[in-house]
Amino acid sequence: MSSIVVSRITGYIREMITPNVFGLGNVGDAYSYAFRITGLMYDLLVGGAIAAAIIPVLTGYISKKDEENGWKAVGTFINIIMIVMSFVCILGMFFTPQLISLFSGFEGEEQIKLTADIARILFPSVAFLMLAGLSNGILNSYQRFAAAAYGPSIYNIGSIISLIFLSKKGGPTSVAYGIMASSLVYFLFQLSFAYKHLKYYKFKIYIKHPGFIKLIKLAIPSLMASSVVQVNVMIASSFATFFEPGSMIILNMADRTWQMPYGIFAQGMGIAMLPTLSTYFSKEEFKEYKITLIKCIKTVLLFTIPSAVGFIVLREEVIRTLFDITGFAPESIVLAGRVLMFFSISLFSQSIVNVLNRAYYAAKDTVTPLITGVITIGLNFLLSFTFINTTNLGVAGMALSYSLVSMVNAFLLLTILSKKMNGIYLKSLSKFLFKIFPASFIMGVVIYFINTAMPPLESKIMQYTYLAGVVAVGIAVYFAIALLFKVEEVSYIKDIILKKFKKD
Repeated sequence: MSSIVVSRITGYIREMITPNVFGLGNVGDAYSYAFRITGLMYDLLVGGAIAAAIIPVLTGYISKKDEENGWKAVGTFINIIMIVMSFVCILGMFFTPQLISLFSGFEGEEQIKLTADIARILFPSVAFLMLAGLSNGILNSYQRFAAAAYGPSIYNIGSIISLIFLSKKGGPTSVAYGIMASSLVYFLFQLSFAYKHLKYYKFKIYIKHPGFIKLIKLAIPSLMASSVVQVNVMIASSFATFFEPGSMIILNMADRTWQMPYGIFAQGMGIAMLPTLSTYFSKEEFKEYKITLIKCIKTVLLFTIPSAVGFIVLREEVIRTLFDITGFAPESIVLAGRVLMFFSISLFSQSIVNVLNRAYYAAKDTVTPLITGVITIGLNFLLSFTFINTTNLGVAGMALSYSLVSMVNAFLLLTILSKKMNGIYLKSLSKFLFKIFPASFIMGVVIYFINTAMPPLESKIMQYTYLAGVVAVGIAVYFAIALLFKVEEVSYIKDIILKKFKKD
């Protein structure tokens, strides 16, 4: 968990520096959109296949003492991905201007050219990130979670250095070169830990290997299902380019903000839970599978629901404190806060989606998340198009659309899995939510009144101090109310803390 926190903090610093270096205008929009394009390519081709396919398959072979045979399947999978990724990166570098002209609302050759130049430089980084991701999948299969988790922080630190020092010399294109180099360092760092587990890897393709065929059946749907988040954000980003300059980078700021607690709690828990659920399902211990799943959902929601309420109440203060160094226009902060408010609604539902996707992957069912994901992508496009033409929400409407379709996805996944597993203790989850939502609401009311009574703060140190203070008060109120409501998970955390103090 500590490695995920470090990764999220360094990721935040990277994102905080970006709008202050490039500004809330055309240059910032170009830089952000170029990142979206390359990020989408990564998720469509690699993102979900590693965790969803490699880990269960390779773990299965290792547990059966058939590691060498398992590597024939996994090695074939890795080799084919590398070939396809290289081909796609080359195509992307050639056809980036056409993609930008087709999907964005950018006007003027200069902005399209700048976006294309940045994206072309970043495309090789997609390959390096892919190789790093493959290394992560291998490390997770061998239960080496800590070694796999610290790599992203290396990448973030390299990106921060590039933004600070290279932006002054050559602008966004120089920064892109620095970030590409950072992705290479990230891969080499991960490889240094994974190398000793590659003794059975060969650059050969066993296309008829039954393990590889099984892997492909898992990987292709899971690739598409796990890329749903990125595709939906890309839809929002593309629509955002049709609004006033700066809308794209404002959307990006708000998106990165709500994903901080989402990444720490939901994604971190989902990754750690996958091998355990895979083991229970493969042994047909379905009761333990369901108990573990519901405990995981409860634990994630215990933290993400109050985080969402906090973001909604303190939205402008959060944006101002976390991102504004150079002095953003007041209307930009208000707009970014509104976008964050609508994105925050999805913290609850998207956390459930993330955990449930892992549960389906552990059960070797990647088709269901794929189907629900495709439904939400289509719905997101329709809602975004409707909001842009029928409301004055502006770019905030894109965030609202994202959150609404996330709720639909969570509902579908929960309903289908419950029927498939003859129930998954949803009554227990409902009782938990009936306690957590009121506790979060009371916390929100308290921090709202504190916030309205506080005069504007100019000093950045004072802004950080105030935000940390009001968050601390919110946490104290939330957990006190949760204890009063006898939330089992909070009582468990309290007991652990008390035992630790007694030992000390």
